[in-house]
Amino acid sequence: MPRIIQHDSMPSTMAMYAGVASTFIKKGKGNLPDISVQLNDAVITPKELKKYNKVCGFDHQLIVPSTFVHAYTFPLQMNLLSQPEVPFPLAGLIHFANSIKQYRPLYIGEKFTITCKLGNLIAHDKGQAFEVLSYADVNGKRIWEDTSIYLFKGKEGIGNVLEWEQPELHENCIKESWTLAKYLGYDFAQASGDFNPIHLHPLTAKLFGFQSHIIHGMWNVGRILSKLENRVDKSYELTVLFKTPVFLPATIIFRNEKTDKGFNFDVVDKTQEKPHLKGYINKI
Repeated sequence: MPRIIQHDSMPSTMAMYAGVASTFIKKGKGNLPDISVQLNDAVITPKELKKYNKVCGFDHQLIVPSTFVHAYTFPLQMNLLSQPEVPFPLAGLIHFANSIKQYRPLYIGEKFTITCKLGNLIAHDKGQAFEVLSYADVNGKRIWEDTSIYLFKGKEGIGNVLEWEQPELHENCIKESWTLAKYLGYDFAQASGDFNPIHLHPLTAKLFGFQSHIIHGMWNVGRILSKLENRVDKSYELTVLFKTPVFLPATIIFRNEKTDKGFNFDVVDKTQEKPHLKGYINKI
């Protein structure tokens, strides 16, 4: 039987990370339960957006970037995944793909309802992947939806294989070099609320098996959106697959080219040989 968890306010950071700790003993095996979490009358203010806009390069005065709506829903996603029926431990989950559909922009100060639920199990050769689905509705009408794909490493997973398009760019595509500062991960954590220790400092990242700290994949997505959104329709799909981590500090290359529907893009290392992510933004 479906279970709906209603929230009167966004879960606090302390409650969110207490929920993460409560999942440590989970084994990563089992079906996905029919659970959803919901927050009514959510409102995003200019103050909440200020740091995010600065760190990702937006200059919006009236609308909320669709990638910030993803960041805003993050505590609800964590609350959903920390429920006892969900079989996966939160520590160690890998966010390896994300798709956002914006049907129209969300305006700063506009009231909306957020719903997060679990989707399908996804087969992956390195473990079990699964969907977390998030929606934003205004007056009962859907304006935004998000599919986040997470991977729990282990034996090969069950379900359908993810078959999202991974575009290949041509040699004459537009190229732009980005220099990422050593503490960009901490700056983005303050802006987005995602304080995963693998992003904050070399020492905390090494505790989780990384050679150094890495930038959030969703920082890359936000930065890409800030570069392209004024060149596509206000109704679009933004889809990315994360390939390899970006260790900080770094110099990376953002590449893009126009298509009939929008833009294909990727982010590669400075040699342009190692892909960090691939994706596209298309009108819908």
